[in-house]
Amino acid sequence: MLKKDEFVILNIWEESRAQLIERLDFYHEQAKRRVLEQFRDIEGEAERYAEESYDRRGQWFNPDTDDPASSAEAAWDDGVMHYGLLEDLRKQMILSIAAGMYHEWDKQFRDWLDRELGHNFSLDKLRTDLWKQDVGTLFDMLEMWGWDLRAQPFHEIIDSCRLIVNVYKHGHGPSLSQLKEKYPQYLRSSGSRTSFGSSYLHYNQLEVEEDALSLFHEAFGDFWKYVPSRTVVRKNTTLPAWFEKALTRKPRPKEPPTARKSS
Repeated sequence: MLKKDEFVILNIWEESRAQLIERLDFYHEQAKRRVLEQFRDIEGEAERYAEESYDRRGQWFNPDTDDPASSAEAAWDDGVMHYGLLEDLRKQMILSIAAGMYHEWDKQFRDWLDRELGHNFSLDKLRTDLWKQDVGTLFDMLEMWGWDLRAQPFHEIIDSCRLIVNVYKHGHGPSLSQLKEKYPQYLRSSGSRTSFGSSYLHYNQLEVEEDALSLFHEAFGDFWKYVPSRTVVRKNTTLPAWFEKALTRKPRPKEPPTARKSS
């Protein structure tokens, strides 16, 4: 029962919670089945490609001048190259799925905050600022209201996925340095050294295996399972500085319509 100076600032219905988790489950399951299943036998595909390459070369083979071993070796090289291209594509698909999974969760999260905060605050003023804050800032806000997000096991996994997606999208930048510092398991060692002897960090060292997708998927689901059914705060509760600034910002005056010139 609420006290006189309390109100519900956030609420989630159990049916809504289940639907959000179901959407994440669907994305994860279908992405693996419809995309990654196509890469289960790339070794076999590479071997068949090498055989086809050998057969093609055989059409122009001249036993008087050509070396059979050279044709076989060239066909083998073709198969190795084909395998490498397929493996690179598989890794790109894994990163694409991780990015899609993260963005799906991120939009779900902001949509939910948007709806719930709209019950008590003016979204005409708040919405733009709410959607442009980074996830860490939104987590700070929720912790001000009693959540204990960063102590949950899923937090570091979601954070690592965020950095991975940023590196995948932008390449070099702060996220790459943070990923190396916090979650180096997602960066393979390049072995390259600068003239000063330190390791050279490059975004193409990013490497995420398929097992990580299940880890990310579980973390996003655990986030929604953690969300309290009701978040209760006092009526004089502290709001983040950006939140208060958005609520007190005066709306821009509407410009008068310009007269249309007659042709």
